[in-house]
Amino acid sequence: MKSGNGTQAATYSFASQPKAVTATRKKFRDPGDLDISMYRDLKETCISWDKRVHRGNTYGMYTQNAIKEALQDATMEASPKPRARRRPKEVNVFDLPMPEPERMPVDLTYNLIAKEVVVEVETVEAQTDEFLPEPPREQYRPQKTGIDTSTQVEDGELFDFDFEVEAILDVLVNKTLEQSMMEVEEEHEMSSMKTFKESWFDQQRHMMKNWQAQVDEECALWQLKEKKVAERRLVREREARVLLKIQAVSSAKQHLGRLVPNAVAELNDVAFPDAKSVGVDQLFVPQLLAGIQQQIVGLLAAQQTADALVAGCFQGRASAHSEAYAAQRARQKESERKRFEEMQIRQGRIRILVDDGEGGQTPVGPIQISSQDGVPDVEDRIHSWIREHRPALASAWSHGVELRLGEVPVASTLAIFEAKAGQLSVVPRPAPPPAEDEEDDEGGEEGDDA
Repeated sequence: MKSGNGTQAATYSFASQPKAVTATRKKFRDPGDLDISMYRDLKETCISWDKRVHRGNTYGMYTQNAIKEALQDATMEASPKPRARRRPKEVNVFDLPMPEPERMPVDLTYNLIAKEVVVEVETVEAQTDEFLPEPPREQYRPQKTGIDTSTQVEDGELFDFDFEVEAILDVLVNKTLEQSMMEVEEEHEMSSMKTFKESWFDQQRHMMKNWQAQVDEECALWQLKEKKVAERRLVREREARVLLKIQAVSSAKQHLGRLVPNAVAELNDVAFPDAKSVGVDQLFVPQLLAGIQQQIVGLLAAQQTADALVAGCFQGRASAHSEAYAAQRARQKESERKRFEEMQIRQGRIRILVDDGEGGQTPVGPIQISSQDGVPDVEDRIHSWIREHRPALASAWSHGVELRLGEVPVASTLAIFEAKAGQLSVVPRPAPPPAEDEEDDEGGEEGDDA
């Protein structure tokens, strides 16, 4: 309780006198005495599960934000009481907001695309870990007011260093051992790669030597083969020349042996001709050749005549087939045109062929109509289209047009939608009767009344 003297140096007094700690209370807490019912899992009692402790790289943006949030949560005071919300101000219809500032477009492509940075890699014998981030600045603490109070706390009542530091030591030791084992494995892998590379290069050099030796051996064999082939070619050439000489001598002997008998036989035929052979050569053979020539000419003429008949028949059939095919295509196009025209009529787009006055027909339309339009409206729309697109025809049809279904004037717009292709026609509307006849009739009636 605070004394009533009112001075700044006032002291605090307790309602009861201080007492010594009873012997039944232990000075240190046993590990098994920890109440873990407030935790979901036993792992949450370890310091490595605290949100303020982060394992891994501490240079990332996510890690820095998590550390700041954890520090703010640890030092944050009790949240203030929620304030009552103010009633929103009623909007006045006469309040005019300020004009919005003009926004200048800014190209952010340079800032949105990551720059390609070449990472320089250097191999060193020993590499240390990166430095820890700089500790955050101490938060602002307002100047204390009032008088401090103190409470006596014995060693081990709030914090057991040996127990709490065990998890951190486990992490540090495990990380150190893991990194050292990784470095040893990398050195072993590098040495194994170096040994394999040296053995591979030695094997390649040995293979190149063996290959060069095989190439030299093959070159020597090839030269020996070429030498043998050249020698055998010379031998074959000499044998061929000798064989030609022998054949020439044999041919000469055979020719000279038959030369005299042949000469005598030819002279005998010339000096003492045979009458039968002369008759055959000079009479029978020419007549035989002339008859054979006449038969060949007759066969050729007959063959040409048959070819002409077959070609004419084939051309006639081909022309008839092409004409039938063209007629079929024309009928098919005409049926498709009629079907398309009927579909357009069902959709309210009419297209009519009218006489142009020169013996031909000119199309009118397409013109869009509706089932709610009247027949006069449709006729006026047709006449307007003719004046716009066919001025020559419009000059002859100055009194309007009359829409017909076949030879009968159209009674209703629904009949247009039910019409077939080619049934709709347009004729010029006849001129109205002159106005003089009407005036004469009116004057006669007035005279009778008088």
